[in-house]
Amino acid sequence: MKVGDSVYLVTDQLKTGAGIPAMICEMQDSTVKVAIEETNGTRVLQAKTWDVLPSSLFTHSVLNIVYQTYLEIERDCGSILNLKPDAVIRELTEHGLESQTARQCVDVLNEVDWRSAKLPLRQWLKRIRSFYYGEP
Repeated sequence: MKVGDSVYLVTDQLKTGAGIPAMICEMQDSTVKVAIEETNGTRVLQAKTWDVLPSSLFTHSVLNIVYQTYLEIERDCGSILNLKPDAVIRELTEHGLESQTARQCVDVLNEVDWRSAKLPLRQWLKRIRSFYYGEP
């Protein structure tokens, strides 16, 4: 990590996807200063380096849980389409994903046309990656 990198400030060590988007402003030994955009302006916080994840690693962790949960849903229910959004959120949180992140992933899930799209799972995962990592 270096100054200017996009990161996530981890807010709960026990839940994957529990984090606030930020940017590294300064680094010193085992601490970093990160800028967080809030509705009333930018806030700079000091944190330990272990409380900060590069956005690529944060996104990878979220995608890993989403993919593993998807496979389990497909195995147990035949299709993710057989579950209501709240049930998918519940499955994701039971697999360790933070609830707000799970909700966001399901919101993105609804943007994919699962019945006619080619490779709908891939499209869903790409949309999640784009949301958290910023890649198109």
